[in-house]
This record gives sequence, C-alpha cells and structure tokens, in this order.
Amino acid sequence: MAAGAIGTLASIDAARPVFLIVMGISLVVFVLRLAGTAREWSTRLMITGSLMLGAGYAVVLPAYEAGLIESIHNPHTVNMEVALAWHTVRLVLMNTGWLVFGIGVAMHAKILPQPVPRKAAATVSPDSPTVSVHEPVV
Repeated sequence: MAAGAIGTLASIDAARPVFLIVMGISLVVFVLRLAGTAREWSTRLMITGSLMLGAGYAVVLPAYEAGLIESIHNPHTVNMEVALAWHTVRLVLMNTGWLVFGIGVAMHAKILPQPVPRKAAATVSPDSPTVSVHEPVV
C-alpha cells in the first residue's frame, strides 16, 4: 500500500502543479529582482507581464490540474458556462501576460524603439554647429 502512495506522489501528474507554482513564483521574483528600482516603461511592462503569468502559473493552472476548476474538454462537466468563463480567464491571462512580458523584454533589449523624452528632443544635436553669442565678428 505504501509503495502505491509513493508512486502516486512521484508521478508526473502529481509533480506538475508543484512545478507550475514554483515556475510562476520564480518568474515574478526574478523579474522583480531584475527590475530593481528602474522606472522605465520596459520594466513596468515586464513586471506587469510577469505578475499576470505568475497568477496564471501559480493559481489558475494548478487549480485546473487539481480539478478545482472544471475543464471544457471534460465530457462530464456539470456547468459549461462556468467552465467556459474560467477557460476564457485562463486564455486572456496567459496570452496577455506573455504578450506584455515579451514587449517589455524587447523594449529593454532595445529591439523595439522607445519614444524619445521631450527634454532630450529639445536639446541641440551634437552634429549641428554651435555659434557662441560672444564670438567676435572680425
């Protein structure tokens, strides 16, 4: 009897929710440590995306694996409307999380151009010649 219980605990089906929870929490912690105190849009997008993915991986997907949330793919689903609503929440949360996180990483890696701040746009470019007001005319 004990060998059957250990085999069940060590199975892939039992380890998958634990892996999802650890992955979701570690993603959030990694991005928060990476971002530090930066206040750029790229870090804000990365943090937002990682929080969405962390909620999806640490809460929603393990709830599906544990059977707390009914799946639309199960033929014995009692309340199909609730199952469809949770499926929609899962799809929107995970897909939007990956999209926002990916855009933040791309902006951080300078793959996507960031808008130029107004203060930097108003300065004189280094290629233009500068003429001093106090320069002699002669």
